[in-house]
Amino acid sequence: MTYQLKLQVPISEELNNKLKKKAKEVGFSSVNEIVRLLLTNFVNNNLVISFVSKLGFENSNVDNLKQIIAEGLVEYKEGKTKKLNFSKSLHSQLVED
Repeated sequence: MTYQLKLQVPISEELNNKLKKKAKEVGFSSVNEIVRLLLTNFVNNNLVISFVSKLGFENSNVDNLKQIIAEGLVEYKEGKTKKLNFSKSLHSQLVED
C-alpha cells in the first residue's frame, strides 16, 4: 500500500520551473519522482548528503595547487599519505614544505 504524504516546500517560481526543466532533461517525469528517489535512497543509506564550499583561488595559486595535488597523488600511490591536523589551518598544511 502506498502512503500519500504531501510535502510542502516553499520555493520560488523560478526555482520550481528550473527543477521541472532539469527533471525532464535527466529523464524524470516530475520533481516528485526525484524527491521520492532521494528519500528512498536516503533512508536506505544509499545516499550521503554533505555540504561543501567552493574555494576560490587566485591565478597565482592555481599552479601551486596543481603541484600539491600531483605530489599528493604520488604519495598516495606510494603508500605515503599525510595526516592533516584540523586544529591548524588546512591551507597552511597544504602549502608547507
